[in-house]
Amino acid sequence: MKFKFYLSFLLISVSTSLLAVDEVVITPSRFSQSLEEVVTSVIVINRETIERTPSVDVADLLRWHAGIEIGRTGGIGQQTSVFVRGTNSNHTAVLINGVKMNSATTGAPALEAINASVIERIEIVKGPRSTVYGSESLGAVINIITTSEEIENKAMVHFSSSRYSTTERGFDFKVANEYAIGDLSFSRIESDGFPATSASNTDHGHDNDTIDINLKTKLGKIGLGFGYWQAEGNTEYDSFGVDLDQDRKNDVLNTTIGLPLTENWNSSLIVSKIRDEIRQNQMNFLGDEDYSFTDRIVYDWKNNIQIIDNIFTFGISKTDEDAESLSFGTRYKENTDTYSIYANQQLNIGKHDVFASTRYVDHDDFGDETVWNAEYGYQLARKARMFASVGTGFRAPDSNARFGFGGNPDLKEETSRSIELGMSYDFNPSNKFSFRVYENKIEDLIETILIDPGAFIFENRNVSDARIKGAEFRFQHQSNHWSLNLEGSIKNPRNESDDSPLLRRAKRSLNGTLVYNRDQYYVQMNGLLSSERRDFGGVELHGYGLMNLSAGIKFPNATFSVKVDNLFDKDYELASGFNTPGQSVFAELRINFTE
Repeated sequence: MKFKFYLSFLLISVSTSLLAVDEVVITPSRFSQSLEEVVTSVIVINRETIERTPSVDVADLLRWHAGIEIGRTGGIGQQTSVFVRGTNSNHTAVLINGVKMNSATTGAPALEAINASVIERIEIVKGPRSTVYGSESLGAVINIITTSEEIENKAMVHFSSSRYSTTERGFDFKVANEYAIGDLSFSRIESDGFPATSASNTDHGHDNDTIDINLKTKLGKIGLGFGYWQAEGNTEYDSFGVDLDQDRKNDVLNTTIGLPLTENWNSSLIVSKIRDEIRQNQMNFLGDEDYSFTDRIVYDWKNNIQIIDNIFTFGISKTDEDAESLSFGTRYKENTDTYSIYANQQLNIGKHDVFASTRYVDHDDFGDETVWNAEYGYQLARKARMFASVGTGFRAPDSNARFGFGGNPDLKEETSRSIELGMSYDFNPSNKFSFRVYENKIEDLIETILIDPGAFIFENRNVSDARIKGAEFRFQHQSNHWSLNLEGSIKNPRNESDDSPLLRRAKRSLNGTLVYNRDQYYVQMNGLLSSERRDFGGVELHGYGLMNLSAGIKFPNATFSVKVDNLFDKDYELASGFNTPGQSVFAELRINFTE
């Protein structure tokens, strides 16, 4: 499949919601600001788009955007990775309602455990954000938000069924008034699945229960917030021809106490806790049942001071992290404390938008680190805007890389320096275009080196530097009932030590969405093109094209929709030797009991 062959075909299709002029985001700086003021590249996926798109987990939503690639070792529930702008899968910080859920053992997030039906919106910030979110954010930050601030009461249930005996059902209750907002959601997914690997004839199933609770209220001037998200399930998989299964549980808990110290100074204490737990249900060749646990508690004192129309933020945080693992006979238990002092300033003065931030980190094992970002936007004319940014980032090696099977306790931290330039142009309120070029240089990149293939001996080493150069564009159109979002990416992710491509990352991609939306019904078409990629062992993964189609009928208190994933039943690989789903038809019913 050739990339150019599909280019003209995709231009008439393609992806998510247009961003309104007054769109407000919180992820770039950890306070609310207009998207028009933000300099860095931000994508927002709203609830309406999530409901229209054929998706089971969050990865099915992310892959329709330029510069975001997914690696998956099979079907639903199988290990899933995300590569943003060519960086590694553990270079993206994934948040649940602002709380980082990345595992301390692998550094990667459990994307396969995040059910799409409980997501209210997703905010994606491309580029390093270590100054705001610390380690694991060399490439991007993905903030998955499960509740909204809207004052509304609702009661909804939903049911869906699709190929591979996949069913999903759940409910969402929300009670809100001027004093409090409470939200309770639940979802259950069950799937018989299909063979995860091309060498297997056994279906590998998956089940997952997700519960999400959020509550916000006030006691006088004091604001109180509570949130709890949990995903728990079982996944069957194939390991070197042996059928295995494991139980996985992810918990994210956060509490917030906010107090206005003055009219323009709001101070808050945020305490969050995550638990990432994997338990293998079969013994390995040494007679052990492997496991992997992460417990992380973060204490964060954050202050927002409003100075005229601008906001200055500063704070301190402490992270207490415990990682424990047993894998292939290698056992470790590691505790790490990290202290941070951070500050950022957002300035909007006439035609100028400035964001500057810095973070000082004192890490138990890697000492001191200071990172910074500087971003500038200038309104050239009423329709044109230019922007530039430069910044640094860091990532402390995860515990598996240092102490696990093949680990190296002498690893150094990875650091990055990035630069980005771009412009946007609004032809009119209905047509918008933006273009960005960037370079991200990562030093002391950690790679796994296979020392003895026959004996399956490998070691993690700081063996190389990586340089990723790229360009992205986005075109948005909206007129009457039509909306179009078209995104493209060209990049060159290279390992500079041997001038080889970084694995599982394509040089070219094009994606988008075409939507026709009326009061009574909608039709949406998603398209994706990706060029070839290199995988482990020098294997080349061919380029591929995908298309989804969905349509829904809206009744006064219900919506019935039919969605088709992989419309033309294309064969493709996201990881060498692992299968991907064929054409799958989803039938979904959503019932709204709210008047």
